[in-house]
Amino acid sequence: MKNFSLIFLITLSLFLILNILIVITWPIYSKINSNKHTYIEEQIKLLNLSNKDLIILNNETWKNYDKFRFLPFLGHSETDRVGKFVNFTEKDGRKVSRPQTCKKFIYLYGGSTTFGYNVTDAQTIGQYLQNLLGNNYCVYNHGRAYYYSKQENNLFINHLETQKKIDTAFFLDGINERCGSYEYAGALNNSFSLLVERPFLMWKNSFKNLVLTLPVVQFSNSIFGSNRWIHENNNNIFKIDSCDSNIDIGKLYETRISVRDSICKKFDINCYSILQPMAGNHGVQIRKLLSEDNEIIFQKKYQKLSLAKGIIDLGHVLDGDTSLSYIDGVHYSPDSNKKIASELYKYLN
Repeated sequence: MKNFSLIFLITLSLFLILNILIVITWPIYSKINSNKHTYIEEQIKLLNLSNKDLIILNNETWKNYDKFRFLPFLGHSETDRVGKFVNFTEKDGRKVSRPQTCKKFIYLYGGSTTFGYNVTDAQTIGQYLQNLLGNNYCVYNHGRAYYYSKQENNLFINHLETQKKIDTAFFLDGINERCGSYEYAGALNNSFSLLVERPFLMWKNSFKNLVLTLPVVQFSNSIFGSNRWIHENNNNIFKIDSCDSNIDIGKLYETRISVRDSICKKFDINCYSILQPMAGNHGVQIRKLLSEDNEIIFQKKYQKLSLAKGIIDLGHVLDGDTSLSYIDGVHYSPDSNKKIASELYKYLN
């Protein structure tokens, strides 16, 4: 018994020391890592930035990648960002250099492809559209990572409730379309369950959360590639066969568009639901950036969504490309963003 107690004490001490060491050394490791970028040769060619600026863009794009804020009725949202290439506020969205006064207000809604992950503020769809429109228009880019049609509708409603002036709204959907829910829904539900649990049972959830947040556990996750959260069936962009209620995702998308159109009609706003060009379906992509499995899933998803009524399919915009259309697995290259912006411009004229 004495030997067991000694072994247990030594093991516990080593475990505590290991966690402390990770807490101390991990920030140092992260800082060293931030002095380099992860872009490969093909991506570097598309971005046309110096090595120093590539490091800045990489850090500004992905530094807050898992640092979202919670907003009622939306789930998660981007945190405010201030940098050389990536700037965002909840009020105005991704930075667009706009004129001081405008006669018309254009709002863009969508996921990270609309936000412009892996490109600079100047290389986003929003900025290219602003450049085309000139001084009489103000473009607001409200793309957010992971957002899909339902969240976009909710954000749109929030903007209407806060009296945002919107003349035209473009909704760029496709890649992130899913059955329901949103990122981190499981973790948020877990936190809520803790708050409403019986006082003498709260320790169960608390203990589970404590174990999951230990430095050694999170360090292991970072090495083995485990996610901080688990995609539930209704919160999985790769689940495309049917949703829990056996509703086809294409039909569900069509319903959300109908709801959106009704709101737009009520508020006299010109709204366009855009089925965005999708990797694996349109333009040029390489296997280094998009796996074969994901390509097949995106092809199936596009086939289902393209049957929805009330959409404008922009897949053809990238069909003539001879160079890479995507800066990574799904996000657009600067040139692709410019082409999409040019297509949106046509609907405003």
